Amino acid sequence: MVQISRQARTSGASRKKTTNNRLLVVVDESSSSRRAVEYVAKVLASRRGFQVCLAHFLSPLPPTLLEFGGSEDPDKERQLDARLKTEQQEWIAAARKKAQPALNGAYAKLRRGGLPASSLTTQFSDPFRGQNSASEEILELARINKCRTIVIGRQSLPWLQRLTGGKDLAEKLVQQAKDRTLWIVE
Repeated sequence: MVQISRQARTSGASRKKTTNNRLLVVVDESSSSRRAVEYVAKVLASRRGFQVCLAHFLSPLPPTLLEFGGSEDPDKERQLDARLKTEQQEWIAAARKKAQPALNGAYAKLRRGGLPASSLTTQFSDPFRGQNSASEEILELARINKCRTIVIGRQSLPWLQRLTGGKDLAEKLVQQAKDRTLWIVE
């Protein structure tokens, strides 16, 4: 487990003791994600005052669901637009259904670890913001949920890939998350 912590710098007069009790935990179907959830369950076991947002990041909508060719006929245009929106909502519902077991498992593990149900929420990313990179999407969801700490699981990279500059999602977050604390669980 690697824990990277960065604190925002403030002037001496404006320093106040703040609590960092809101965590965004990135959840997917991977073993590294399960380890991250297990780590959070151990660290926060039966502690009160923490809020944990379990977040699953849906992949961006497929290009075929982003737009249609259009029509010169306004009635046909409305029909095509309505059909596209229906197909988008069906795709999102199917993606959420597929991701739900991972979220349910993470939720159950944290509950067994002693966190009260009132301190846990689950959330999906917005696939319409697909123009963001994965790291930008994670930071955006952390900002929206006022989470100062982001927890993410990571598979260990071969040492050679690290030396040659191969960056994974966790490394990108380390570079971009200037005002957040990161818990990277390997």
